[in-house]
Amino acid sequence: MHISVRNSLSLLSTALGFALIAPLYAAPPSELPADHAERMTRGLTLYKEQVAGLLKKHCVKCHGGDKVQGDLDFATREGLLKGGTNGPAVVPFQPSKSYLLTLIKHEDEPAMPDNQPKLADKDIATIERWIELGAPYDEPLIAGKKPPRDASKVSAEDRSWWSFQPLARVTPPAVNSTRTQNAIDQFIVEAAAKKNLTLAPAAERRQLVRRLYLDLLGIPPTPAEMADGVADSSPQATAKLIDQLLARPEYGERWARHWLDVARFAESAGFEQDYDRPGAWAYRDFVIRALNEDMPFDQFVRWQIAGDELAPENPWALAATGFLGAGVFPTQITANEVERTRYDALDDMLSTTGSAFLGLTIGCARCHDHKFDPIPTRDYYRMLSIFTTTVRSNIEVELN
Repeated sequence: MHISVRNSLSLLSTALGFALIAPLYAAPPSELPADHAERMTRGLTLYKEQVAGLLKKHCVKCHGGDKVQGDLDFATREGLLKGGTNGPAVVPFQPSKSYLLTLIKHEDEPAMPDNQPKLADKDIATIERWIELGAPYDEPLIAGKKPPRDASKVSAEDRSWWSFQPLARVTPPAVNSTRTQNAIDQFIVEAAAKKNLTLAPAAERRQLVRRLYLDLLGIPPTPAEMADGVADSSPQATAKLIDQLLARPEYGERWARHWLDVARFAESAGFEQDYDRPGAWAYRDFVIRALNEDMPFDQFVRWQIAGDELAPENPWALAATGFLGAGVFPTQITANEVERTRYDALDDMLSTTGSAFLGLTIGCARCHDHKFDPIPTRDYYRMLSIFTTTVRSNIEVELN
């Protein structure tokens, strides 16, 4: 039989490792004047006494308040130094290279403040002196305004996001309730109590049996199965029924559908030709089998991304790599479309790997630093390089 994709990764294990959110190393800082610390101290005093008032009065209305014209935000120092659509506005310690001075002196357009008289010479001199002293801020000009996020770098705040934290053992809370049968119940009871909520009444046996069949198998019990489920009144009745249902092949068939949706699985190639994909069902069967045999999750992940490298003699490991090619792929391309199609396919692999295994929309960083998740474009292409040795092909294997 055929398998739709063979993967030649040099060990994903290379750790999808998951240096996925690798840090960007910042370029070395420009040279600072020898007395920069002293200058910043004096500049901070000047800022508090004079400059902050000037910026609030003449600049923030258009650059940091309800609107930010030209992407130039004076509300925070980070925003000021980042600059706007015309590039950096201020270069600390270097007034001659600070475009802001050119604009407030009305030496270039758009003259600032916009549609207002030029600032008094003494005010311009004060701002120039402040820039020469490093252009420090003691706090944002607008209360509560946070510095703009530099999406090209992964910050300490990015790394502290809850979903990036390692798993930890947590002691279940002590609760006074007759409704707890396990540790999970203790967390639920505690959370409900904090919101003054009460738990719904326990389901009757008939309701519970029906729910278990529908949840685990996706089909209701037959009359005979319902009768057997209701008749068992032993303390272990529910646990026994769950074990019985988990052992049935329908369990893997039902729940595999959810994973196959995540893996964007299809049995044809898509696009206008939409030819059948040889052996696509082998990957589907791998997912069903993995669920029914309770495959360890780490193996489930590794085999789908590098099964041919990790277990090259195991036909099911080869079938698992169908994950990488489960998405659409044009089967008829012209010579000048080869490179674009190749990168679209690599993007499809990487984007799906991110959404399936990391819960991150990595694909956005193909064109720009991600606006929300901490994924710079540079890291996107670092990760993409992992997949560049992946070759799409059909391999004959025997599955049993």
